[in-house]
Amino acid sequence: MAKYSVAMWTAQVGALALVGFVACSSGSSSDSGEGGAACNPCENGDGSTGSTGTDSNPYGVPYPSPPGGYGRTARSGSTPGSVIQNFKFLGYPNSDESQGLQTISLADYYDPCNKTYKILHLSVAAVWCDPCNEETTAVVADLGSSSSVLNSNRVVFVQALDDGPVEGTGATVANLQQWITSHSSNFTEMLDPGLQNLGGFFNAAAIPWNCDIDVRTMEILDSSEGWSGSVSSEIQPGLAALPAQPGYPLPANLSCN
Repeated sequence: MAKYSVAMWTAQVGALALVGFVACSSGSSSDSGEGGAACNPCENGDGSTGSTGTDSNPYGVPYPSPPGGYGRTARSGSTPGSVIQNFKFLGYPNSDESQGLQTISLADYYDPCNKTYKILHLSVAAVWCDPCNEETTAVVADLGSSSSVLNSNRVVFVQALDDGPVEGTGATVANLQQWITSHSSNFTEMLDPGLQNLGGFFNAAAIPWNCDIDVRTMEILDSSEGWSGSVSSEIQPGLAALPAQPGYPLPANLSCN
């Protein structure tokens, strides 16, 4: 299924007001350094900034540190993709605002033994972006279903909000809270204002961005711009690219029994 894309927008710009389903322009630069800047400062609403987060997974295994360093390249056939950096964001785990803003690390999803997940699906959205809103609505519906495609495939969905309602203006905590409320979000939502972390991974002129990560090694399996219109079709490339054996060595002395 074709995705709503910048190319479609270019070809159909005359019908934009009627169609409304295109990839969206972020207005943020995508030429940051290989590692990307940490999400700091993030606007907490009180002038404070994010904490350091964690560098180990929930059961104490340190985040991967590949000899070749981190990168942004997706897997290609049998050639492994890059290991993504342990980016850290401010947000709400499982959209639970009752505990206040939390620092969310990609290390939280590192799962070398596949105890909980198989794939981390990381998405970037903006309040003003119609396809982003459509995708979020579809994910909420899927996760609320007894036949959830995400749950049945052990895919955890996490979303970062980069812009608020004005294109090119970084999302605030208030924007994130309103986004969660308006969509009744049932997954982890976080902030990446101005694409401070993830801007180097994709063309900032096209959102939503979707990326599948092998949680055993944090290898980037697949990434794409735009919304396919289906949760199932969105995760299929990542599932298809998932190797039977990890693309990188697992930690020495790790027992997955």
